[in-house]
Amino acid sequence: MKKTEQKVLRFIDEKNLLEKDDRILVALSGGPDSVFLLHFLNKYSKKFKISLSALHINHGLRGKAALADEHFCKKFTKKSGIRFYSVKRDVKALAQKLKISTEEAGRLIRYEEFEKFSAKEGFSKIATAHIADDNAETVLLNLIKGTGLNGISGIPFSRGKIIRPLLVLTKEEIIQYLEFYKIDYRTDLTNLQSEYERNFLRNKVIPLIKKRLNPSLENTLLKSSGVFREINNFVKKRLNDEVKNLVLKKDDIVSILLAGLDKIDSELRGEAIRLVFEKEYKIKLSFQEVKRIFSLIEKQPGKSISLQGKLKVVRERNELVAMSQGKAYKQKPVIISSGDSVKVNDKYFSIKEVTNKKKKFNLDKNIEFINGDNIHTKFILRRWQPGDRFIPLGMKGSKKVSDFLSEQRLSSYNRKDQMILINNNRIVWIIGLRLDNRFRITPQTKKIYELCII
Repeated sequence: MKKTEQKVLRFIDEKNLLEKDDRILVALSGGPDSVFLLHFLNKYSKKFKISLSALHINHGLRGKAALADEHFCKKFTKKSGIRFYSVKRDVKALAQKLKISTEEAGRLIRYEEFEKFSAKEGFSKIATAHIADDNAETVLLNLIKGTGLNGISGIPFSRGKIIRPLLVLTKEEIIQYLEFYKIDYRTDLTNLQSEYERNFLRNKVIPLIKKRLNPSLENTLLKSSGVFREINNFVKKRLNDEVKNLVLKKDDIVSILLAGLDKIDSELRGEAIRLVFEKEYKIKLSFQEVKRIFSLIEKQPGKSISLQGKLKVVRERNELVAMSQGKAYKQKPVIISSGDSVKVNDKYFSIKEVTNKKKKFNLDKNIEFINGDNIHTKFILRRWQPGDRFIPLGMKGSKKVSDFLSEQRLSSYNRKDQMILINNNRIVWIIGLRLDNRFRITPQTKKIYELCII
């Protein structure tokens, strides 16, 4: 059994996972892997000169069994003299809210809580009990789904504060160790059910591969994923600067410039797209999703696709625009008078009367001045509608707002949400773009209003 410990010690040393005076928060579920991890780090805490605490998360999925897991973890840490934290979260509710699997929701909650406790209590590292079996499942699952180099690179041994010291061990090695030293652990019976993707691989597919093709599958895939990770890191470094020139970002809207994409080697464009979405939205795209994005490029401006139920990608004239699925605004008409200020689409719109001396024309398209003589005291702020017409400043004839917006070469998502200011059923201002000629200031103007959006 010393051989198992030496294997982990060498891995920690090779990857520089621990440093003197590290304060480690260990993710403790009560299962064999996390129990081994806490036991091992506690046993060698003096050697590494580290201090330990443990965090247990009750996912609210298994009723009494989950409470028994928490009780076990509390008892185990107390016996070892390790500080214990626990928290209960509703994984199923989050999964329903975000429309994701309970597996994914559980993962999001775990890392959220790890980061929260780490920041609050000042932990320098977070140790999770991922093992070679987990890595094998991840590589195979991503290979089957087609997530590119990033996916088949497997589980990294470290990421930020997170370290995974047990990636070199298999489940079999851990169980043998715990049974040899008579160390108790909890068994999650739901892991024996195969309706979840990982459980299906773990219980049905991997045992067959090990039996018929490769009994050392976990170790083989651990080595292979390491090679893939090195290649992936090389590709990312190669693409990093090119991707910076490829992307424009405003708030949570990301534009991918098609001209920039054309400059990247055709063999690497797919990885460039994956890297953009990984960096900006923390999601991994499958081969099929990348293919859909490239097919969107061949379509006319205005066409769009949905990605993973989270994002909307729109084809524009010279770019692809990605945004949150619920980004489209549903702004209702707003009544506003002089002296008022209202919030519209995360900005503030105001109207106020000013003297001729305080009127200062400039190039700021968010500030305009209008003739306030003979107009209604109430204005209406709303989104433009098909059929709306106005007389652009400097012209005599009217023009459809839709035609005007097309001439401005606005993207479809900006055009759709364009706001206009109305007075007595006449358009006063296409907000930020053009005044109506009927409201221009003349030498005879007595009353002046300042329109401002910030």
